[in-house]
Amino acid sequence: MAKAQQRAKVYYDRKARARRFEVDDEVMTLRPSLKNKPDVQWEGPARIVQKLSDVNYVVSLPGKRKVQQVYHCNLLKPYRQREAVVCMMVNVPEELPVELPGLGSVSNRENTEQVLRDLVSKTPLSPDQKSELQELLEEFHGQFSERPGKTSVLTHDIELTSSEPVRSKAYRVPPRQRDIMEAEVKKMLELGVIEAGESDYTSPLILVEVPGKEPRPCVDYRRLNSITKDQIYPIPNIEERLERVSSAQFISTLDLVRGYWQVPLTVQASRYAAFISPMGTFRPKVLSFGLKNAPHCFSSLMDKVLRGQEEFALPYLDDVAIFSASWSEHMTHLRAVLTRLREAGLTVKAPKCQLAQAEVVYLGHVIGQGRRRPSEIKVAAIQDFPQPRTKTDIRSFLGVAGYYQRYIPRYSDIAAPLTDALRKTEPQTVVWDETRERAFRALKSALTSQPLLRSPDYTKGFVVQCDASERGMGVVLCQRENGEGEHPVLYASRKLTSREQAYSATEKECACLVWAVQKLSCYLAGSRFIIETDHCPLQWLQTTSSKNGRLLRWSLTLQQYSFEVRYKKGSLNGNADGLSRRS
Repeated sequence: MAKAQQRAKVYYDRKARARRFEVDDEVMTLRPSLKNKPDVQWEGPARIVQKLSDVNYVVSLPGKRKVQQVYHCNLLKPYRQREAVVCMMVNVPEELPVELPGLGSVSNRENTEQVLRDLVSKTPLSPDQKSELQELLEEFHGQFSERPGKTSVLTHDIELTSSEPVRSKAYRVPPRQRDIMEAEVKKMLELGVIEAGESDYTSPLILVEVPGKEPRPCVDYRRLNSITKDQIYPIPNIEERLERVSSAQFISTLDLVRGYWQVPLTVQASRYAAFISPMGTFRPKVLSFGLKNAPHCFSSLMDKVLRGQEEFALPYLDDVAIFSASWSEHMTHLRAVLTRLREAGLTVKAPKCQLAQAEVVYLGHVIGQGRRRPSEIKVAAIQDFPQPRTKTDIRSFLGVAGYYQRYIPRYSDIAAPLTDALRKTEPQTVVWDETRERAFRALKSALTSQPLLRSPDYTKGFVVQCDASERGMGVVLCQRENGEGEHPVLYASRKLTSREQAYSATEKECACLVWAVQKLSCYLAGSRFIIETDHCPLQWLQTTSSKNGRLLRWSLTLQQYSFEVRYKKGSLNGNADGLSRRS
């Protein structure tokens, strides 16, 4: 066998491409595609660390499971830095984490006092309440600024898994883009968030174009992130934030001035996060957008700053929501939060604040007075989403639409033709047929019908309506009030797997019930609730002596919950029934 392998290698090497590499040369490697395993793609840059022969080389692969690997020259090609239009503008989602926020005009800032007066005048308050709010804002006038503060609560450090420096060359850019870069770098120097200097670690600075806005500078930290140790700190749960804040009568939101830039870096982190541009090398002095641990670090900061105020102040990164049941409470809460921010050295951007409102736009939702609905701006963006052409396009659309799936009855059923297109057996370029077009339009239409959800009231009981069909499961969590009927809290649905589709009707309905209770356990655990179903046999689920092992296991799973199963005629169970079937 060994002789046969050696003989085959000799013949293979005879047809080797005429490629010669030296130690420290940068190369591209031919590897299996992550999107489609049978395909291959060029990846890089990697670095030659040892030459074994004229055709075999040891290659360093930063960020891979095997840091070093032997490659034949047929699987290598020289890595060449693009020289001409490397920094051509591209369209990317506005939420891309590597973007540096627009700096605006440092020399021509808006008059903060006038902005605060305008904010007060827009509130739905009485004259006395407006006067009280204005006095409070004047007391904390120094916390509202266009310049980022500098916190003393913590500093951010970067630890690496490899001692091999990450170096990149400055990309060549057209003259117009160079002028923009120079202006933005100058502003950052004026703000004191970067400093000129040298470093053995450099990441490239490029420009990114966001539709409808001026080009923004951003740093490509992908290579640095691949060798950075994870610093995990929990990111807040958005749903929990929305539900708690939306139940309040008075809500204020504070937006920190370029939140990340208010966190200083250690000397070591500044060295690692240095970036290179046509104007030279610069070291950031503050937390930079695009660093993999930046969100976790900032979440840790805000939790420390607002510790003990969780009952009325909830941060999500640099957005802080203050919510209260009465006006007097709200003034007390707002004062307490501003005091903490002042002690921490954090500043707030006045134009982006919302003060003492009955409804506010928060995390892409309009919330307040016990109600919530999608933000009109976000819905408009979904309406303008172009027809997907590839799997990547479909994932992007479902990512945006799926953020609002709690507002959409039958979401998983409607989206099924699109999610089916993401199977591994489907081609990368999507075959766009009438079924997928209908699903695409139906999801858009579902968000234009002004969906409205109620905030959960934990002093009242919950009703879980569930139903299963041949394709999927549908669940509605709702509450009932005397004289006001039934109010949905959320919708949930999912497709049945191929194995679940083989269940009997009773097993499907029972599986739906179990899935619903487990998914909604954060609402239902510890209290008695009602389950409504149009499948009569489920009424005996809690007392069953069936020998069906699957039903028996599910019955035992539900024993920890206190509930009553009620039969509801299918024609009256339209909410859940519609979730599991295609209209």
